[in-house]
Amino acid sequence: MKNNSYIKIGIFMIIGIACVIGGVYYIFNAKGVDTRKAKTEISITTNELFENFNNDKEASYAKYIEKAFEIKGTLYKVTRKGEKYSLLLRGKQIENRLVLCEMEVDQGPIVETLKIGDEVKVKGILKGFLMDAILLNCIILEEVNE
Repeated sequence: MKNNSYIKIGIFMIIGIACVIGGVYYIFNAKGVDTRKAKTEISITTNELFENFNNDKEASYAKYIEKAFEIKGTLYKVTRKGEKYSLLLRGKQIENRLVLCEMEVDQGPIVETLKIGDEVKVKGILKGFLMDAILLNCIILEEVNE
């Protein structure tokens, strides 16, 4: 009888370990939202985003988080880590707040044509606010010539 108990415990442990490994694999290999197919829920400027957020933080979290955004702002800085670019957008009125846009890998050639100070319109998924707003899975919709 004891032998049978050990076999059952062993089988449950193997199944549990397999589930954990499968879960970790899924989490690290998930592609995220396809921004090109996501319906734009909000179209806004960097200034409007931060003004709305400053006025009512709790309502802004509920309204904006995990939504597909189109956001227009001035290119402040471009960073690159491996194949991924990140853009920092700034508004004209709110100088100390930025929108961090982590770009899709295929956006590299487009990002390389941009210059600091260009007005750009980006689409991405808003993940949250710290001091800055954070958008992931971003694509450039257009360079705005004003």
